[in-house]
Amino acid sequence: MLPSHPYKPLIRVILGAVALAAVSAFAPQPGPDTPRQWTFWQSDGLAWLAPEAGAVPADGSVIGWRFGVSPDGTGTDSPREVPAFDDVCGGQAAASGQKRVVLAVDFGDGEVDAYPGDTPPQSTVTCVVAPSSATSLQLLSSETTRPRVDDTGNVLAVSGYPAKNTTTGRELPVSQAAGSPPAAAPEEGGTPVLLLAGGAVAVAAGVGVFFLLRRRPS
Repeated sequence: MLPSHPYKPLIRVILGAVALAAVSAFAPQPGPDTPRQWTFWQSDGLAWLAPEAGAVPADGSVIGWRFGVSPDGTGTDSPREVPAFDDVCGGQAAASGQKRVVLAVDFGDGEVDAYPGDTPPQSTVTCVVAPSSATSLQLLSSETTRPRVDDTGNVLAVSGYPAKNTTTGRELPVSQAAGSPPAAAPEEGGTPVLLLAGGAVAVAAGVGVFFLLRRRPS
């Protein structure tokens, strides 16, 4: 039990932070049999939301596809970047009967979402110009993405990822959508970053406790 001194509440906060960092850093990772899937999202300009079933993206929409772990089989995390429409499609024109849609494809975190041994492609953000009636799947279909779907229309693989899902289902035909070249989305760290961060927090907290105890009034 810590002796009573003026820094006791702060020390408890620091020790709590150390414990939380350790749990986050060393949490067990998904195994090869943990369910994974592609999910579809639509942005409201600030965050990703689950769209209504059957909704067709309108001109000016920002949509995203994300591959990730789905332990309960109901869905994955949303894409990690929320692109702004004007930044991606602001300079792109659309003829009558067409629409401009920002398409973000997030292949997931290599340490958390990928099947063991897989390395996900770099995520992309693209401005797609397509017919006004184009669905989310049609917007996803291009020479570079080439999604594969199962009999119910669920996306199995995008751009051949993950490879284990390219032996089933069928590949969608390439749509007539034409857009600007994909722009790489910034990468985010996985488990190695968490481990380093957890270690840094633990070291810093330990040093802080040491000096607080040394400065304790007699």
